[in-house]
Amino acid sequence: MKQLSLVDFKEFLVEYRASWNSLDARRIASHSSKDLKVRWANPESSIADWGYEEAKEGWKQAYKMYEGRNPQWSFDDVLIEMNQQQEGVAIFWVRFSLDGQMLQNKLLFVETFRQENGEWKKIREFVENSFDNLQVSQEN
Repeated sequence: MKQLSLVDFKEFLVEYRASWNSLDARRIASHSSKDLKVRWANPESSIADWGYEEAKEGWKQAYKMYEGRNPQWSFDDVLIEMNQQQEGVAIFWVRFSLDGQMLQNKLLFVETFRQENGEWKKIREFVENSFDNLQVSQEN
């Protein structure tokens, strides 16, 4: 197996996040594997699980709901690394603004990507919800 580079994975993440903010549901979905497994921990400790088709539909609905409101997602990295299976793992906070105003919550994402036919594809996503939009502390 070809040794995958952390530098290549980080370069991919720049494109992936640009896709996230593109408001193009097809573009963001193109970065997900058909084998995608997603788990969201929602408020009140409820859990939602879904796969590729549900995630793709969720992006369509979100982008339609925010149409004309200038949505913008921002990312604060906690960890970006390659695991032993040569998968790229990104752990990061996501904050969100509408109409230029930052909303009062943030989400913690853990996303795992692998190479499929020479392209990085998201295979797993776990999201913790229900955090206040406090300053994210980072150790230097």
